[in-house]
Amino acid sequence: MATPERTIRCPSCQAVLSVTHAPTSRPVQCGKCQHVFQLPRRLDVTDDAITSWLSDEQEGRDQAAFEVYEHVAKQAAAAAPDRPPPPQASPATAVLPMREVSKDIRLVKCDRQGAIIEFPASRLLSPAFRGAMPRRCLKCGSRAHLWAHLIIYAPKMQDSISLEAEHSAGKLVLSGDAARDLDMEDLLHRLPKVPNVPHPADLPMPYWVCDMCSGAGVVSGQIGVHPETGQGFCRVLIRSLRRAAEFIAAAGGASTPDFHELQRAIAAVVESPWDVLPEFVQHRLEQWYRPKQGERFLAYVPDRHLARIDDGMAGIAISDVRLVYHTQLRHKEVLVGEPLEVELTTSGARADLSLKTAQWDIRHTPLDRDGADALRRGLTAGKFSATWR
Repeated sequence: MATPERTIRCPSCQAVLSVTHAPTSRPVQCGKCQHVFQLPRRLDVTDDAITSWLSDEQEGRDQAAFEVYEHVAKQAAAAAPDRPPPPQASPATAVLPMREVSKDIRLVKCDRQGAIIEFPASRLLSPAFRGAMPRRCLKCGSRAHLWAHLIIYAPKMQDSISLEAEHSAGKLVLSGDAARDLDMEDLLHRLPKVPNVPHPADLPMPYWVCDMCSGAGVVSGQIGVHPETGQGFCRVLIRSLRRAAEFIAAAGGASTPDFHELQRAIAAVVESPWDVLPEFVQHRLEQWYRPKQGERFLAYVPDRHLARIDDGMAGIAISDVRLVYHTQLRHKEVLVGEPLEVELTTSGARADLSLKTAQWDIRHTPLDRDGADALRRGLTAGKFSATWR
């Protein structure tokens, strides 16, 4: 029996590769550019997981909507492309009820697994709504070196990255940096439509993942909409609660009770800074940052003397116990209670960092904007005895 395969894009050259399925993530090498990267395991959201988040009553109403969707979608696919739609729905679809939805965004569920957000399918007709996903990496929060992916709304909630190659949805050709000056309307025009889904779910709705992170599992989409009337609902699962809150706020829901509920969930869930790091960065950090028992990791600040593909090999690791500075030639540490002088000069997207303790000093370490933010958060959260210059 042949080994089952899947397709995935190389994060370096964007070549489409065929690789064998694996139960866990593993490193693979691109046959075109020889870039080595971590292959994520496919992360579909199972029916059991979704069912556990929703009530039985909710599930029953949704199933009726999905039956409508699947029936009319198969009819539309069988019809000729130039054939006009029938003047009225068939009796089979006319008697099946569509789920009634409010006009506003609704928070279905939020917990450590993410936030499920529901909204009327008609909201996808608005370019402003489709552009409401925060322009940050949904995995690590980075605002640079981003690629735009498309949310693919399926009858059952599935990971959009896994569905991307199957639907040939593609990616935005321009990186986030190159598209930074484009307004959202121009950006949406450059994105392809999603094939094999009914309107308005075919309209492009981008989300962002940086070039260092795997987008597997960060966003999943679900749809129950009649392709002829456009009536129905959509759901999106966003794994990061913070990104989910930013999306709701940008979509105009910042004053709703659901938004405040999500904010309370964010405050109650302690998001681990270690978990949002790319897996290969974690492996590299483990070589020189060896946490002591009970030590809590707070931040990693990459040294921009090196390229992004070398992240984890050098930089600053901050915990609630110490700050560790590491390069190929130097390894320095300072404890939380020891005096630390910090001089940080920013210019646009770049920053220059100097550190000084009673035993050692480091001059002119280049950082990017995300690194500078991580440094401030880490030192503040760790309550370091830092004096800022």
